[in-house]
Amino acid sequence: EPPTILLTTPESLEQMLAHEPMHDVLRSLRWVIIDEIHALVGNKRGADLALSLERVQARCPTPVQRIGLSATCAPLDAVARFLVGVGRACAIAQVVDGTPKQFAIEPLFDAGSSEFPSSLHGALLERLDVALATHATSLIFTNTRHLAERVAWALKRRHPDRADEIAVHHSAISPARRRSVERRLKQGRLWTVVSSTSLELGIDIGSVERVIFVHPPGGVVRLLQRVGRSGHRPGEPRRGLILTASPSELLEAVVTAAGGRDGAIEPLLSCNAPLDVLCQQLVGMAMTGHWGRDDALALVRRATPFRELSERDFDDCLDYLSGRRRDGTGWLPARLSWDSDCFTIADARTAKLMRRNLGTILTEDACTIQLRRASDEDLDRTQNVGEVDLAYAERLQPGDRFVLDGRCLEMRERDDLAVIVDEVIGRPQIPRWLGSGVPMPSDLARRIFIFRMQAAEMLHEGPDTLRRWLATEFDLHDGAADALLDYFDAQETLSETPNLRELHIECVPMQVCTEYFVHIPLPRSANEALTRVLLHRWQHGNVKAMAVAADLGFYLLDQSAIAITPDDWRRLLHPIGLRDDFQAYLARSDHVAQAFGRVAKTGLMVLRNPAGRKRKVGGKDWTERRLFEHLRETEPDFVLLRQAAVEACSSSCDLGAAEGFAQQLESLPIRMRTLPRPSPFGESLLRMGPLPVAVPRAAETEAYPLGATA
Repeated sequence: EPPTILLTTPESLEQMLAHEPMHDVLRSLRWVIIDEIHALVGNKRGADLALSLERVQARCPTPVQRIGLSATCAPLDAVARFLVGVGRACAIAQVVDGTPKQFAIEPLFDAGSSEFPSSLHGALLERLDVALATHATSLIFTNTRHLAERVAWALKRRHPDRADEIAVHHSAISPARRRSVERRLKQGRLWTVVSSTSLELGIDIGSVERVIFVHPPGGVVRLLQRVGRSGHRPGEPRRGLILTASPSELLEAVVTAAGGRDGAIEPLLSCNAPLDVLCQQLVGMAMTGHWGRDDALALVRRATPFRELSERDFDDCLDYLSGRRRDGTGWLPARLSWDSDCFTIADARTAKLMRRNLGTILTEDACTIQLRRASDEDLDRTQNVGEVDLAYAERLQPGDRFVLDGRCLEMRERDDLAVIVDEVIGRPQIPRWLGSGVPMPSDLARRIFIFRMQAAEMLHEGPDTLRRWLATEFDLHDGAADALLDYFDAQETLSETPNLRELHIECVPMQVCTEYFVHIPLPRSANEALTRVLLHRWQHGNVKAMAVAADLGFYLLDQSAIAITPDDWRRLLHPIGLRDDFQAYLARSDHVAQAFGRVAKTGLMVLRNPAGRKRKVGGKDWTERRLFEHLRETEPDFVLLRQAAVEACSSSCDLGAAEGFAQQLESLPIRMRTLPRPSPFGESLLRMGPLPVAVPRAAETEAYPLGATA
């Protein structure tokens, strides 16, 4: 008796398809509704779902209608093609959202300051006190779990009488605790919830009156999704308050809010034929029957992300899963076996192991935090609070205090599976989880660059002209407008505002080194690629340098006594050979090895849960250290190595955008300004970038990656 409605996830659907009895349940399927489809289009979860839907359709006697829902997706035709697959029609129903949106933007710093205020945390909490007092329920968004925990804990300390009405919600909190927070929020029993990203999709809470952003959200889509959690009552507007910590953040918030009012959401990027996902799906297909090679290839190519999959890549995946090389010689344990011209799963034991490892969501090594109940002396009777990174847990000693779930926890002891803690009163440390923050979309980076140019033109006509423009076009008044006006005036006084007609480089000579601030209308991902190529092409012998890639440019610290001329910059950023030089830099770094660590798990070469529980095979980082190096030496064209190389290029770098800018630079003049100190725009490059890294000396072979975590 199949259910009338089944609510599931891409991962659970793949698990169902790996069990033959579930195929009978799904045979009567008539509709598939994919909510928040924009969150799937450009990643491996979406590619995995696309293949699962084709497998569902192959088992259903009648066509299954697919319905995709999203309030923030573009371009619509590309999303439609992803939804329905290759060769099927799709009708697009675009409904205009007439709900008014109210964005308030406030600085937490004084006008005329280009630095983060020393009392930023105190200023933030004071402003939150005022904002929370005026609404029954508020939702606070931060861009990291670390900051979410810090804000929630501080609010509980400031409002002990309402501590039970303040909660934190992010992916490191235990699922049971997250469900409890969601239930209490829906019942109107919470004053505020502090979240990182886990509440920006899919919740409909009528009592949330305003959404507060601690720092800009990092894109128009994130802004609209998050502010859309408020005002779910007839006639109620969507209200959002964006709190900023510096002039550059204020500038980003103004441009992001303007894009939100105009509906200028960023276009989604496609995820083209991830081969590790294909390997996983082929194993799932083999668990429930026999497949001919051509039939399987035809099914896979009906999924839009795999529409251009080459036969070579497909056959390489089958060969790897069959434990053989292209020439037919064996070299790996086989996941698949062949019966005549058809493949199926190797055996029942293999099927059991593979089912435990399906799915594309890879979490970093984590340690469970278990809270000992006050009334129980038996340590086995504990409550799961959440998780912290394993590296952080391994540094904890008995008596150490940290915050999780907005509570101060003190470590008592640790075993192989968990850290046992007590809830105490005191001043704790905040755990840091692995992550790279919120990447800025390229469209937003360019809009910010153009906004700065327009503001500079207004300022040339007079401060009042700029102030009126900010008020009429962007609804910016009082302190926020004055702060931006001072920011642009300081830039124009010391240097000038970069424009699209030339490459603007600011040079600050010092006694033993020279600082260069290179202003480019690209996000950090593209500037990462440019900076890595520049470091690879560095030809100053034994001279060292430091580099930081950021949104809207990059920073270079040169320790040589020779100035870098415009001709030098053209040579260092020349488009010819740029892709090859980038690949050469990657070959000397550990980015491909890190990507292979993820690909090997998704592609079922290294099992995440080999015996039903997480285990280390060969010690920490064994996949990245030992297995990667062995394969690179013995099987350099291995299919998962190729996938890792693709991901190393795209995960943190936008090589295509970098190449495009390098080609434009050939026809652009280069303007260099020598300054006595960094300009306000130059200082923002240092604040927005990750930690600086060194360029290796010419004689050294080891590279220093630019992928440091901010």
